[in-house]
Amino acid sequence: MAAGGKQVAAARGKPRALVHNRDREAEILQAARAVFEQRGFDAASVAEIARRSSVAEGTIYLYCANKRDLLQKVVARWYEQLIADATPGLAERSGAREKLRFFAERHLNALFENAVFGRLLVSELRSSADYPGSALYKLNARYARRLVDILREGVAAGEVQPEARLDVARDLFFGALEHMALSGASEASKRAGALEAFMGLFWRGIAR
Repeated sequence: MAAGGKQVAAARGKPRALVHNRDREAEILQAARAVFEQRGFDAASVAEIARRSSVAEGTIYLYCANKRDLLQKVVARWYEQLIADATPGLAERSGAREKLRFFAERHLNALFENAVFGRLLVSELRSSADYPGSALYKLNARYARRLVDILREGVAAGEVQPEARLDVARDLFFGALEHMALSGASEASKRAGALEAFMGLFWRGIAR
C-alpha cells in the first residue's frame, strides 16, 4: 500500500481528533458542497473534495467520519443559515398569515435554489438509520419549531383554529412545499403562482 493510502486508512481507523481550524473546515465544507451539487452523493468522492480544498485526503477524516457525515455537515450548515435568516424576517412581520406567507416563500425559494440538497436530504439522509437523533435531525426539528411557534401565536391571537392539529399542519406545510420544489417548474412566475395557491388552501384549512 502506498504511503498516501496508509495515511487515509489510518485516519479512517482512528478516533477523530478534535480540530479547531475553522477556516480549513469551512474550505473543506465549501468544496464538499460544490462537489455534491455537481456530482450528487454516489458519484462524489472524498479524493475530489480533498483536491478542491487543497488538503490531503487523510485530512478530510479529521473533520468527518465518512462521506455521508460530510454531507450531513454540509446540509447542516445550510439549515443553520435558513434558521439565522428567518429570524429578522419574521420579526419584521405581524400576524400569523403574514408570517406564514414569508416563511413559505423563503422555504420554497431555498429549496428551488438548492434543489440538489433537497433531493439528497430525502434520498440519502432522512432515509438513513442514524438520522433520528443526529445533529441534522435536531436542526430540522429546530427549524420546524419556527413554523409551529407561528401557528401557536396565531391560535393565541384568535387567527388560527384552537382545535387545529399543529403537528399535522406542520407536516402538510413542509410536505407540500418540498413536493412543489422537487417536482415543479423553476420559473419565478410559476413558483409565485403555485405559492399563492398553496397559501390560499393552507390558510383556509387552519384559519378561524
